[in-house]
Amino acid sequence: MKNKGTDVLPGVIAPVLRADLLARIHTLNADYLELLATQSAASELSSGLPPRVHAALLALGPSERQRIARTPYALYSFRFDEVRFWQKLCAPAADSLAHRYRAAATSMIDAFCELALIDVWQVAQTDALAARLLYGLPDVVRTLLIAQPLWRIKRIAAEHSRVLAPRWPANRRYWPDLIRFAQENDAVGLRTAQLLGTQLIGCELDRCSPPRLKSLAL
Repeated sequence: MKNKGTDVLPGVIAPVLRADLLARIHTLNADYLELLATQSAASELSSGLPPRVHAALLALGPSERQRIARTPYALYSFRFDEVRFWQKLCAPAADSLAHRYRAAATSMIDAFCELALIDVWQVAQTDALAARLLYGLPDVVRTLLIAQPLWRIKRIAAEHSRVLAPRWPANRRYWPDLIRFAQENDAVGLRTAQLLGTQLIGCELDRCSPPRLKSLAL
């Protein structure tokens, strides 16, 4: 018999990430990869990926991009590991009503950035662990984000969409391995590449942890 209100059998440990969260991140990843595939190598959205890697990404077919999109965390970055940057973005401001609610998104990139950042905000409101795993969101930045009203999240996305970038573009293995194993339909290799990303998320979170918490973890 299933536990009341869950889909988890008695005695079975529930997954860390709920199925609905994973489904949303897979959809956002797929949209982000499609956006990348529509951009030239010199565009702002694709900046950071080496030209050869970007060209290989452009050469992928839809089914190959879908394999990469099913990575269990965001393939895009909002620079959440840069705490001071987000402290500045979330600083109190006396914005007028007209500024709060004027039309924000002016391009596909802006519109995606808005939707993706709202998802971060929603996850951060209810599940701190999921926010760390999906987005590498440090607790200090999570505290800043959840204190912001929704209109402020939309304004940040509209005014700072250039912050959106592929995760770990300088890593010599991450994107090349994702692309290669997706092309080869190698599930084991793709999972190994995804695990590298999980390790990189852990390193980012460790850098953002207050010294006192680091000492307690030792």
